[in-house]
Amino acid sequence: MSNENYDDNTHIYKDSENSIFSPNSNIVKCESSSLTTFIKELLQELYIILLNTMDIPQYDKLSKTINNFLLDYDLDPKDVFEIMTSSSQNIFCYSSLIGYFFQHGIGCEVNKAKALEIFSDAIKYIQKEETNQLSFDQKNEAIIFCDDTKKLNEIILQYFYSLFLYRDIISNRRDNYKLHIKNAEKGDIISQYYIANCYYFGVNIKHDYNKAFEWYAKSSKGGNMKAMYMLGTCYYYGYGGKKNKKQAFEYYLKSAEKGYKYAISKVGDCYHDGKGIFRDESKAFEWYLKTAKKGHAYNQYLVANYYYNGVHISKNEEKGFYWNRKAAINGNTDAQYRLAEYYLNNPIYKNENKAFKWYLKLVNKSYINLKAVYLVAKCYRDGIGTDKNLKEATKWIEKYISSKPSIKPPIILYDFLNGSNIDVNLFMDRIYYKNLHFVT
Repeated sequence: MSNENYDDNTHIYKDSENSIFSPNSNIVKCESSSLTTFIKELLQELYIILLNTMDIPQYDKLSKTINNFLLDYDLDPKDVFEIMTSSSQNIFCYSSLIGYFFQHGIGCEVNKAKALEIFSDAIKYIQKEETNQLSFDQKNEAIIFCDDTKKLNEIILQYFYSLFLYRDIISNRRDNYKLHIKNAEKGDIISQYYIANCYYFGVNIKHDYNKAFEWYAKSSKGGNMKAMYMLGTCYYYGYGGKKNKKQAFEYYLKSAEKGYKYAISKVGDCYHDGKGIFRDESKAFEWYLKTAKKGHAYNQYLVANYYYNGVHISKNEEKGFYWNRKAAINGNTDAQYRLAEYYLNNPIYKNENKAFKWYLKLVNKSYINLKAVYLVAKCYRDGIGTDKNLKEATKWIEKYISSKPSIKPPIILYDFLNGSNIDVNLFMDRIYYKNLHFVT
């Protein structure tokens, strides 16, 4: 491009003062309503996840969630990135996502320097906007395309910027025994929790469940919900003392009542299994639903199952699909397989293109779903959600057959390519996932 304010390397516009933001720049509206919906739903989901689990491993895993969203909306990451960076106002509205896209190479090349620039400039612009109090017209223009995503973006931006800047410091402080021991001995419940973790996991100190138990107990007494959860785990499995499921449940419940999502999930498990408390499926569902709302992928899948099967609650296919889709987007592989089944077979949600993409995603994992391998082959054979391609169909059906020595390859391959279907359940041999190292 000839525009002197256009950066060919990052495809981002800058104003005359070399800033990526300008309150008077033109706004490029997205032609697709699905993109607007995608960004809004994505920001809402990221907010829920970050609000309930703000740690570095979770931050890095968000790239999978984002890519799953893109897959389910059938959007090209490059197209999304291009539209988000098409004007300074768009960049401001979506700065949290753009920075993260740069940091993790979603729809663009990895560029951590540019990610930092986006995060930093956006934070400065927000501070400047608050200080200078832009005119009503400028503010109104700035949010025409943003709607209520603007505030979500600003909140998420603060999380992303902090984790980007301080990830190494946070990681080092978290596992630093020498750094925390003095404060722990003085009664600091956060340091006590980290000291307990060091002993529990054997990080920077010799592994010792007994000492871990002692420090979790001290931190728990001070009100630390994570320590309460870990103390419950110690009681549950007998780490640092005798097993006591009743005590375990009590500490899980204390932690859950403070809002810790993993404890909420565990309370649901206790009610479901009758561990430390009388078995109560209805209460199990209530607790699973609470943590599902906090972004817990596995419990979202469990809630979907409750609605799908109508056990202990009224059957509700719409809610079942809603929670199963959330679980799939957040990374639960069982939910991803079921979502593909929804898209392939359910007349309400039928979308063969999405079904194929989810199946394809499942067969490109280290532990793959064998049924998905077969269905990818079938999609290529019959042109379901993709172009017919017998070469690809042959490749994938051979991968499936190679996992089952009891199948007679020549006969099955010939019959399959000529239109016969395989009863995949017949050959599963109770193996749902199998680690297959295929050369593609």
